[in-house]
Amino acid sequence: MTGTGSTRSSANVTVHEVRRSGITAAGRASSLTDLKFAELGVFLAARRAEVTPQQVGLPNTGPRRLPGLRREEVAMLAGIGASWYTWIEQGRAKNVSPNILAAIADALCLNEGQRQYMMRLAGYATPSPRLSPENHRELSTSAVNGFLPNPAYVLDCYWDIDVANSTAVRLLGIEGQWTNYLDLLFNHPQAANRFPHWEQEAANAVAHFRAESAEMLGDARLDALITRLRDTSPVFAKLWDRYHVNDEPPIVQVLNHPELGELPLTRLSLDVTSRSGLKLVLLRPRSADAADRINRWVDGSDTR
Repeated sequence: MTGTGSTRSSANVTVHEVRRSGITAAGRASSLTDLKFAELGVFLAARRAEVTPQQVGLPNTGPRRLPGLRREEVAMLAGIGASWYTWIEQGRAKNVSPNILAAIADALCLNEGQRQYMMRLAGYATPSPRLSPENHRELSTSAVNGFLPNPAYVLDCYWDIDVANSTAVRLLGIEGQWTNYLDLLFNHPQAANRFPHWEQEAANAVAHFRAESAEMLGDARLDALITRLRDTSPVFAKLWDRYHVNDEPPIVQVLNHPELGELPLTRLSLDVTSRSGLKLVLLRPRSADAADRINRWVDGSDTR
């Protein structure tokens, strides 16, 4: 934010344009490179809006019309020209160097996951080749069934549940139309009951999915998924527009089931292979009581 007309496209204005576009402001770009740099600009603007002058050692000059740092303040902290930083936020700086991006990351107090996301958008990370999930179905099925009686499932790069063992199917309600984890979390009528800490689960999931999908910008199936989720879930739309990223999934997850009560679980997410885009999710009970309840439930015994 500044008082000049040339800097009116602040973080808030940009995110408003994101909401109007249906997916991201980058969605109007004509090429994948343009798409990624436009997305990078929106991401930086969103982060800029969250950093206060006090956080970075700048003097408090009183109330501001819009929250966060001004563009010229970020440029000063990063040691670059204000015009050059403006070009980066506008998605026009296609040759920005890793060193400049690192300086901007320091100025915006980005964490490691946010830095990696920024570098991937700028083309300084090697994309992971993604193979068809069908090529790994036998391996995935063996892995999830080998974890019984505890729940386990495999997500593809769109977070479709590619394979799940019988415990996960019953515990998460994976059936019919409910075969995408984000759909289960945001649109299933029992989501708030199934996930006792739903608000935190939802925020973590969106931040993690955004981090993972950085390499897939321009993918038609991804665009369709995001559009559908935005249309069906206002909460998803709000979280998506925050541009938060987190490449470390939560370790602890609590699930609730009408027959089992609340189950504290350790959640472990592993790449099935380095090339597949598939993730194996293992949920292990964190207490002997929870493990016993799951065992008796799977065996058909009374869980009370």
